[in-house]
Amino acid sequence: MTEPSRLFGVGISGPALLPAEREILETFAPWAVILFKRNIQSVEQLSGLTAELRELPGEPLLCVDEEGGPVDRFRDLLGPTVSFREAAERGVSRRAGELAGEACARLGFDVDLAPVVDRLLPGASERVLRDRCASPEPEAIVRSALDFLAGLHSRGVGGCVKHFPGLGRADLDTHKELPLIPPDPVEEERDLAPFSATMNEAGAVMISHAAGPDGIPASLSKEKASTLLRSKLGFGGAAFSDDLEMGALSAFGGMPERVAAASIAGCDLLFVCSRIAEYPACVAKVAETVPPGRIAEAAARLNAYRGRLGRLRAAVSRGGAGRSLEDLKADIAALREARA
Repeated sequence: MTEPSRLFGVGISGPALLPAEREILETFAPWAVILFKRNIQSVEQLSGLTAELRELPGEPLLCVDEEGGPVDRFRDLLGPTVSFREAAERGVSRRAGELAGEACARLGFDVDLAPVVDRLLPGASERVLRDRCASPEPEAIVRSALDFLAGLHSRGVGGCVKHFPGLGRADLDTHKELPLIPPDPVEEERDLAPFSATMNEAGAVMISHAAGPDGIPASLSKEKASTLLRSKLGFGGAAFSDDLEMGALSAFGGMPERVAAASIAGCDLLFVCSRIAEYPACVAKVAETVPPGRIAEAAARLNAYRGRLGRLRAAVSRGGAGRSLEDLKADIAALREARA
């Protein structure tokens, strides 16, 4: 029987694993640990932290958001990287993915929660997500996303396309508020097209907190996270929730209620990115309210994704053997400075 904790991705508070955090993670072994800029001070510190996290029970995978541009967790270590929008416009998404993958691998990460495949639309994502989005056109997004994923995979690092079923028409930031996306069959089809064309290659898709006309966030909606994603689009990979602490979910109960609702809706991996003290209660709520069959289904998908990562790593030389971090920094700078 799968332990409910194995459906979670959990964040820690700072650059070192605190004793209380270690006790929680040893007691409730998560599937993944996610790190943010607050957890990263230097190469040496990060190497020690990731090594310590890998020794935890269950050998959690290590995740990071390394998109480039405005979401660049390694900026202080390796220098700023080009945004996904700039990489797409310059036709260098494959190279951007290779460098992101090498950075992740060299710094101890298994999964890069990228690329963003939301559409870039005036007055909405252009204002909220900005340079995280590649293009308004689904075809251009697909080309750039597949190139970026190929780059990540070439370095043995997994990816995850986001934010299903699309934040391109969202005019509010889900970190703070709940956006309501108006119904429009033509626009909905264009929103979904980049996911349909890339999520099987990625093997994972992140479910957003944007809501449709019913006012229910996609991450808590069985209609979106299961019926649309699985039954209509045929996706068989792993579905990751966006951070369940976000302000978009503030009207949908406390953290335990949110995570249980997200699991029942169809999210396989449940992200609790900052409030680790609430994580044990979240695990208990999942154990109490989520049907065992649903827990087993989610665990099987997550295990399949982990197996996929193993195959990627086996196919490449992880982290660029023979290359120094200075070589990587130079290549990141060269890509940044080669603007037309």
